[in-house]
Formats: sequence, C-alpha cells, structure tokens
Amino acid sequence: MNKSYIAKLILITIFMPFLGFMSAMARSTFNSSGYLKQNGHLIGELEFRNAQSGFVGITGTVWTILPDGATEGSRFINDTVLSPYKLCQLKRHDLATIANSLSQGNFIELPSEIPSQPTVNPHHITIRLGEKSSTLKLQPDETIKNALQARRNQGETLQAGFLNIALKINQLIQHRCSDN
Repeated sequence: MNKSYIAKLILITIFMPFLGFMSAMARSTFNSSGYLKQNGHLIGELEFRNAQSGFVGITGTVWTILPDGATEGSRFINDTVLSPYKLCQLKRHDLATIANSLSQGNFIELPSEIPSQPTVNPHHITIRLGEKSSTLKLQPDETIKNALQARRNQGETLQAGFLNIALKINQLIQHRCSDN
C-alpha cells in the first residue's frame, strides 16, 4: 500500500467520528431547550391566558397552541370557555422561538404563582405547558410590555423572566393570528 492511501485512510478514520460528534452536537443544540421534540413540535399543549378580574369575575382570552402549532383563540368568563373565535397556524420557527423563550426564561423553574404586589381586580397572565403552569398578577391597566419595562430596571427577577416569555408568545400570536 502506498503512503498517500494510508494517510487518507487515517484522516478518514479520524474525521468520521468527529463528523458524527459534530452532527450530534448540532442536533442537541437545535433541541437543547428541552421544550421541542425532535420533529420541531412543542413537547405539550401550550396555553396562554390573558385575564382581568372585575365585576363579573375573571374574563379574558385564552390561546391554545397545540404541539404542531395549530392555534385557537377563545374568550372566557370565569370557568366558561366560549367557542374559538380565531384559528391560525404557527410556523415551525415560531415554535422554536417559543421554546427558546421558555428556555431562556427558565419556565420549568417558575413557581405556579409568581409573587407580586397585591391589587384590586388584577390583570392575570398565565402560561401553561402540559401540566406545568405559572401565573403572574399585574396592575389592572398594566400591559405585558409596560410591566416588563418596569421590572427590567429591577434586574433579573422571576417576574421579568415570566414577562419575557409572555411577551414573546403574545407577539407571535398577534403577528400570526391577526386579521390581514
């Protein structure tokens, strides 16, 4: 055997495991958040609930995002959820954005009720993924964006992490599910 053939064989022998390692790293990086399945779907049904306490109880809108991105918006009054008024489809990269946001906000570590200032008729934001749920109460007229800006000045808090997730989900829903 000639030396060039042996040298190529050695290079290939070294290169193939390296290529396999890099491929495995790329797959795990794509799915490193743990919130996406290998097929790019979310690991469970995601619910985004935006509610307001008031005279009739708690009313608002609930958005349900199925693992494949099929999304529906429904209004609710207390425990009564009305028929969906809006249907849309989030794209695969939208689901990856949501998963990344959940990961960056450390959603799995958030408590079920995030401590907040007591208020009359609070604005409730709830995010549920599968069985895991977390809720934050805001002031009655406080938007997610305004609340986040106020908390960013306080540094990294549970509230800021939650609000970053909520803002990203809300923006994607508004972008993909608005009437165009």
